[in-house]
Amino acid sequence: MDLKEQLKEYEGTKQYQAKLGYFRNGKFWTYKDSLGYSTIGYGHLVLHGEDFSNGLTEEEADKLLEIDIHKAQTQAATLELNLPKDSRWNDFIVMMVFQLGIGGTRKFKKFLAALKAGNYATAIIEVKDSNWYRQTPKRVDSMIAYVVRG
Repeated sequence: MDLKEQLKEYEGTKQYQAKLGYFRNGKFWTYKDSLGYSTIGYGHLVLHGEDFSNGLTEEEADKLLEIDIHKAQTQAATLELNLPKDSRWNDFIVMMVFQLGIGGTRKFKKFLAALKAGNYATAIIEVKDSNWYRQTPKRVDSMIAYVVRG
């Protein structure tokens, strides 16, 4: 499963969102995330000045997700972890930035230091010793499994 499909799973597939009423009549509609922020499509945080009062088609939601992934990739690169190009840790970091933002990700100092040093076992221990893990254990465990097992 590629990065885009993984994020759709984590943020809520069209089918899942249809069950919750966030996808209806062929469009995605805004909803409040677990922290009370307006969100639409596949986890897009509605920013000041954005208007989604007419909803989003599936195609528009896909394009918005691609833009958000690109932003997360650009921000993740600023961490300068120098991971091997083919390392799945690259996707892990992008998914982390996607969910927590670059500021939230930067707070994981021991985790990031372990990744930079190539000490992946310690990185896993550090990420599991966090509020993020305690709040979303299934998601983080799935992300770790993707890195470790593929």
